[in-house]
Amino acid sequence: VTVETTTAPTFSLPTSFCFGTTAPALPTTSNNGITGTWSPAAINTATNGNYVFTPAAGQCSAPFTLSVTINSIVAPTFAIATTLCSGTTAPILPTTSSNGITGTWSPSVVNNIANGNYVFTPNAGQCSVPFTLNIAITNSIAPTFTIIDTFCNGTTAPILPATSNNGITGTWSPAVVSNTDDGTYVFTPTAGQCGMPFSLTVTVTPNETPDFPMTLTICSGQTPPTLATTSP
Repeated sequence: VTVETTTAPTFSLPTSFCFGTTAPALPTTSNNGITGTWSPAAINTATNGNYVFTPAAGQCSAPFTLSVTINSIVAPTFAIATTLCSGTTAPILPTTSSNGITGTWSPSVVNNIANGNYVFTPNAGQCSVPFTLNIAITNSIAPTFTIIDTFCNGTTAPILPATSNNGITGTWSPAVVSNTDDGTYVFTPTAGQCGMPFSLTVTVTPNETPDFPMTLTICSGQTPPTLATTSP
């Protein structure tokens, strides 16, 4: 009688798969030459499961169990603005999503003057799906104002409004108009409005004394001159 050692079958098979992906066929011969059958005969990528390999008779081998784990598909998420003002600094597309999925973008750089779609493709082996980012470019709007920009020295200066005629809000620097000196006042729109800065140049005109003669002598009964409505 010859007693043979029992040999365990070995396999180079992955033990985890992404949900719904195509699994490899279960081989009927192990890496170390043992033939047999599987039950179930094919891997189901919709649910976890155990797959038992039963060696064919007469090979002095033991059954082998393959435990398979099915991982859920995870959609990548990103915290990226989808609306951008024309000509402003475009966001950098991250190669890692907010929930930890790595991958690449196509195109890889955001165009800040035209609408576009940017596709993120996850790297292999992460059980993730592609993600499409739609970015809309909004044209910049020039604020308009109806403000007196020339007035006399010492008169009441205009108040700088916090909202333009066409509805853009923002702040001025300086915030108050001087009624004694010329100056430039810059309006900076509040973020998120695609508004452009606006500069107001104010001219303060010096007060001028009319130069009529200070004295006038006429003879009694003489026709007096007419007082001119315009100074010399």
